[in-house]
Amino acid sequence: MTSSSSMQFSMGRRWVIFCSVFFLGVLTSFGMFKAPTMFTTEFTTELGFTESNIGWVMSMFTLIGAVLAFPAGGILAKLGAKKSLIITAVSLIVGAAGGALATSATFMLATRFIEGIGMGLISVVGPAAVASIIPARKQGLAMGIWSVWFPAGVVLAFNVTPFVYALAGSWRANWWLSAILAVAALVFIIAVYATPPQEQAASTAEAAEAGSKPLSLKPDFFSIVMIALAFGCWNVFNAGAIGGFYPSYLADAHQLDTQLSGTVSSITNILVLALGPISGIVADKYDIHKGFIVFGMFGAAALLTFAFGDSMALVWVFVIAMSLFSACCSTGVFSSVPLYAKDPSKVGLGMAIVAFFQNLGGLIGSAAFGTLAVSLGWSMASLAFCVPVALVGGICALLIRNRSPKGKAGAEAKVEALGA
Repeated sequence: MTSSSSMQFSMGRRWVIFCSVFFLGVLTSFGMFKAPTMFTTEFTTELGFTESNIGWVMSMFTLIGAVLAFPAGGILAKLGAKKSLIITAVSLIVGAAGGALATSATFMLATRFIEGIGMGLISVVGPAAVASIIPARKQGLAMGIWSVWFPAGVVLAFNVTPFVYALAGSWRANWWLSAILAVAALVFIIAVYATPPQEQAASTAEAAEAGSKPLSLKPDFFSIVMIALAFGCWNVFNAGAIGGFYPSYLADAHQLDTQLSGTVSSITNILVLALGPISGIVADKYDIHKGFIVFGMFGAAALLTFAFGDSMALVWVFVIAMSLFSACCSTGVFSSVPLYAKDPSKVGLGMAIVAFFQNLGGLIGSAAFGTLAVSLGWSMASLAFCVPVALVGGICALLIRNRSPKGKAGAEAKVEALGA
C-alpha cells in the first residue's frame, strides 16, 4: 500500500533533495581546496606564512574534520539531517567570509578551523542523508555519484580559483566566492530538503507479518576499521600531498603558471567525475567492493613512484592513470561500509569511523608532505613518504574480510523463513 506521503516523494523529488546535499558537499571540498592554487601568490607573504607552515592552511581544515567525525554522528541523531546540513553551510559561510578578511596567518588558520566544521559534518551527515533520501534499489548509483563530491570540489577549485584570481587580482576574491556559493547552498537546503518516508527493511517487514522479532545481523567492525584505515592512508597522499601541493610542485618543478598548474592538477578529478558513478554500478553488479579498494591502493603506490618526478610526460601519465585508481578506491570505500555494517542503524557509526581516518589522513599528509618536500625535494618526499603509506593502505585493504555469498544467501533464507 502506498501512502499519500510516499506519493509526494517521487524519485524526481528525491533526486532534487540529493542534489542539494551533493552541492553542499562539493562546496565543502571547494572551500578546502581553494587555497593550494594561491600558495604561489602574495597570499603567503601577505599573511606571513613560510614554506614550513603553509601546509597548515590545509591541515587546520582537516583537523576539526577528524575531531568532529564521531560527534557528528551524535549531532545528526539529535538535530536531524536538515539542521546538521544547515550548520555545515553556515560554517562554510562564516569561515570563508572571515578568511577573506584575514590579516595574519593566525587569523587565517582560525577561519580555516571554522570552515573545517563543515568537513567534519558533511563526511558523516552527507552519506547518511543520501541513504535516507534514495531507496535501497538505487543506492549503488547514489553512492557512486556521492563518492565524487570530494574530487568535484577539487576540480572546481583548481580551475576556477586561478581564473578568479587573475580577474580580481587578489586571492581574497576566492574566499568571497566560496562564501557566496555557500549562501546559495544554504538557501537550496532550506528550500528543498525534507526527509522522505523510510522504506521498511525486508527483515523487519517479514518479521512483522510472522509476528516474530526482525532478523538482526552483527556488523563486521573489524572490516569497517580496515576500510577506514585504508581510506585514511589514501587521504594522506591524495588529499594531503597531491591535493595540497601538486599545483605548487608543477609551478616549481615545471614552471607552469597558476592557471595551468591548477588545470593539470585537476585532470585526475575531472575524469573521476565520470568514472565514479560507473565504478559504483560495476562494484554492485559484480560485488567487488573490497577488490576496488585493493586495486586503488596498490595502483596508486605504483604511480606515486614517479608522480613528483622531473618528467612532464610522466606527470600526464600520472594524472590520467590516477583517475582510475581514485574512482575505484573511493567508490569501494563508500559502497562497502553499508555492506559490512549490515544493520542500517550502524551505518552512521561506520561512516563516522571512515570520516575520522579520512580527515586524519588529510591532516597528516598536508602537515608532513610540505616539510618533507622542502628538506628532501618533491620526488624523494613522494618515494620516502607517499609510497610507503600507500602500501600500508593496500595491506589494510587486503585484511578486509571477504563477504561470503553463502552467508548472504543464508541471511536471505532466514528472512524468507520469517514470513513462512
